[in-house]
Amino acid sequence: MVSDSEIVGRLREFLRTSDLNTTTTAIVRRQLEDDFGIDLSDKKAFIRQQVDLYLESRLEKAEENDDGDDANDEDDDSSGVGVGVGEAASKVKSEEEEEEEEEEEEEEEQEGNQQ
Repeated sequence: MVSDSEIVGRLREFLRTSDLNTTTTAIVRRQLEDDFGIDLSDKKAFIRQQVDLYLESRLEKAEENDDGDDANDEDDDSSGVGVGVGEAASKVKSEEEEEEEEEEEEEEEQEGNQQ
């Protein structure tokens, strides 16, 4: 069995290289399942929590960087620092939306397997 710390480490590594505007927790979980070769359905809530924590930490870092930039140039808002992370955090799908998406994908896979 894979430890939670191994899951968190790989999850953070994956998110660092992912497009946070399009990545969902379902995508993260499926990637982790592929990486570890195990079913992580029972870890959905844990994975979602870790994704949220990662996004919050990125947002906090971006805001800290943005606050530091404000002291140097209050009128320049063109840096965009933190915009992508904030948008990504607001676009994270709700658990219901993800579960519906997963059910649809599973149904499509089952239909494909039957044919």
